[in-house]
Amino acid sequence: MAKHKRPSASNRKKPSVRIVRPSGRPFQLRSFCPVEKREIRVSTGDRDEDEAERLKSELEAKLLLGLDTKSGKVKMTGPEMDWSDFREQYRTLHLATVRESTATDAESRLDIAERILKPKTLADVANSTSLQQLQARLLAGEQSLRGVPRSPHTVKGYMGCILGALNWANLQDWLPSPPKLRKIKTSKLKTMKGRPINKQEFIAMTEAAKEVVGDDAAESWKYVLRGLWESALRINELMSVSWDKPGTIRPRWKDGTHPVLAIPAAMQKNNTDDEIPLLPGFAALLLETPAEHRTGWVFDPKSLQTKFGRRVRHQRPDSDWVSKVISRIGTAANIVVEAAVEKSGRRVKYASAHDLRRSCCEQMREAGVPPLIICRVMRHSSWETTRKHYAPGDVQRDAEVLDSMLKPKPENPPKDA
Repeated sequence: MAKHKRPSASNRKKPSVRIVRPSGRPFQLRSFCPVEKREIRVSTGDRDEDEAERLKSELEAKLLLGLDTKSGKVKMTGPEMDWSDFREQYRTLHLATVRESTATDAESRLDIAERILKPKTLADVANSTSLQQLQARLLAGEQSLRGVPRSPHTVKGYMGCILGALNWANLQDWLPSPPKLRKIKTSKLKTMKGRPINKQEFIAMTEAAKEVVGDDAAESWKYVLRGLWESALRINELMSVSWDKPGTIRPRWKDGTHPVLAIPAAMQKNNTDDEIPLLPGFAALLLETPAEHRTGWVFDPKSLQTKFGRRVRHQRPDSDWVSKVISRIGTAANIVVEAAVEKSGRRVKYASAHDLRRSCCEQMREAGVPPLIICRVMRHSSWETTRKHYAPGDVQRDAEVLDSMLKPKPENPPKDA
């Protein structure tokens, strides 16, 4: 039997290697491995176009000749480790273990710090001088979307995220000591970024929905707005409410008991399965759906493509897109929930999906629902969290209660002799 000869390099198919340029990160070389049946990614270590092209040609040659493409370079750990190596380790060892939104925020903050400082090593970031410079340049608005100064509160949050990454490096014994930074002083302003809206403002939002999403989709978007107004759910939670899908948030009615909302651990910040009371207004909204139609997702807003007569490419939008559309509706209705601040460059903020969650919380407070029950519905660990972020209260209403309860009563006038 004739033996099959291994094809010579000249007869082999040239491997396909492409350069990928992730935003704010080192370039990558990507190729498909026919043995492992997956895409192989190799970091170039920097963002130099010429070096990336050279490494691409080198990798293609190795693949063509059947040589080992794995680098023999031992990655250094410690203060002098490559910054790109640290980012990769932090991403795979730590950020992979936290919530997706937390990981996304951390990556974004580290990307901004990287673009400002342009570090080569971990030590280039983890020293007091660099951190102080970074803090000052963030305050000045460097690498901001609109090129305007950032507020001290925003910068404090950014620096907290970056210090968190460096503290993690210290726990890995890659830094001899935790990084030190004199934190920026911030005023004790209200924590809530927005405010509850009233019934008239909510009606204005529902009326503005048609202008934003079009006639065909308007009713489905009004239903989403009503769901937020009545449920006290976050937008990603509302979009995860279904009638019968496993692993989703589901309403439950049982004979002889009050209805509840079952929330799986994956949807909880504390990673614990939970049940909360189903608010009466939300229960009534859900029951508007005929029994024979109670299957699948509860909230399914129609695509905005119908407004322009275009083909619908995605059958159901994700929560991020729904949140953006609701913000557009708040803008169209001209419902201002936070004024602009010229000094910090903060723009005026219009009503959003989260302001509707705040509104539901405020409705419970105004109705006299006990604070501990409000905490249960909002799924907060304490009333202080609820008060700061969702229900600050009305000082005039509080003053009226105090006046009615504590105002001295007038003395009885003396009787005529």
